[in-house]
Amino acid sequence: MASPQFKSANADVDIDQVFAKFKEGVRAQVEESDSATHYDLGVAYKEMGLIADAVKELEIAARDPARECMCYAMIGLVHLEQNALDEAEKAYIRGLEAARKTVDQEMNLYYDLGIVNEMKGAYPEAAYYLKKIARKDPGYRDIRERLMMLEQAQNETVSSTRRPVGEEDEFERVFDDLFGSK
Repeated sequence: MASPQFKSANADVDIDQVFAKFKEGVRAQVEESDSATHYDLGVAYKEMGLIADAVKELEIAARDPARECMCYAMIGLVHLEQNALDEAEKAYIRGLEAARKTVDQEMNLYYDLGIVNEMKGAYPEAAYYLKKIARKDPGYRDIRERLMMLEQAQNETVSSTRRPVGEEDEFERVFDDLFGSK
């Protein structure tokens, strides 16, 4: 897909070229160790829809142990917004593995993991993460309601896979038709 072109009085402007020059200038000005700036850039790129650039900047910022948890939480959010649920889950787990994190960050990551697993239809996993929160803080956000909804969803899933006693199985019917068993 061609990049957008804007006509000005003096010349055509290619937006991709402008961003490329901007990013080149940033790389020349910002040191790898400046985790605050890399984090801010990651958030700005996310807001501009530059997903790959956002993740790259957040990963650089995550090299700072003080920011690691927060950066992986943000990377998880970026992936979640893109509906990349497996990638979001991986990022949230990396955030939990950070050596330095607050109790609030940990609770938020467990909650986010519960939501991601719920979205994936992985109800037992979702319940696992949400129950970890409920044990520490039963009043956390909407944890009670979510756990009840998950329990209901799990029960519906189990009951929909059960066949009532005496109900003819389609496979058995076809098998009987083919081989004449009665």
